[in-house]
Amino acid sequence: MTIGLRVRRYPVGPQAHSQARHQAHSLGIQNAQRTLADFRRQALSGLAAMDAGAQPFAPTLRAVENQTDYVVSAEVPGVAPEDLSVVVEEGILTLRGVRKPLDWSEDLPEDEKEALLSRFERSVRFNGEIDEERVTARSKNGLLQIVVPKPEPPVAQVTTIPVQAG
Repeated sequence: MTIGLRVRRYPVGPQAHSQARHQAHSLGIQNAQRTLADFRRQALSGLAAMDAGAQPFAPTLRAVENQTDYVVSAEVPGVAPEDLSVVVEEGILTLRGVRKPLDWSEDLPEDEKEALLSRFERSVRFNGEIDEERVTARSKNGLLQIVVPKPEPPVAQVTTIPVQAG
C-alpha cells in the first residue's frame, strides 16, 4: 500500500494562510479517506477469498548448494505427491501444485471444488549450470526434496602422439 502526500504552495498573508491551511486539511482528509478505502477493499477481498474456501498457500523453499549438486526443500503440508509437479527448463526449476482442504470430497460439484483448491507456483534460478536430465524429487511427510545435480566436470584426456622420423 502506498500513501501519497501532496504539497502545494500558497501565497503568504493572514487570509491566504487560513485558506491554505483549510485546503491542506481538506486534502489530507481526502487522502486519508482514499487510503482507508483502498485498504478496506484489499482486506475485504482477501477475506472473501478465505470465506470461499480458497486460502492462499505458497510453500517455503530452501536451497542449499553443495559441491556436486543443489538441494531444494519445499514445505508442502497437506499436498499429496500426485498433486505436485516439478519441471526444469532452461536452468529454472519450477514447482507447481494444488492444495486441497482437509474436508475435500470428490462428491462436491465442480465449481465448489475449484473454489476450494489453492494453487501455487514457485521458481528457482540456479547460479551455475545444472544437469537437467538427472534431477530427482521425493515427497515424504509434507516435505518435498529436490536434488538438482551439477554437470560432471569434463575429464581431461591425455593423448600421446607418436613422433615419426623423417
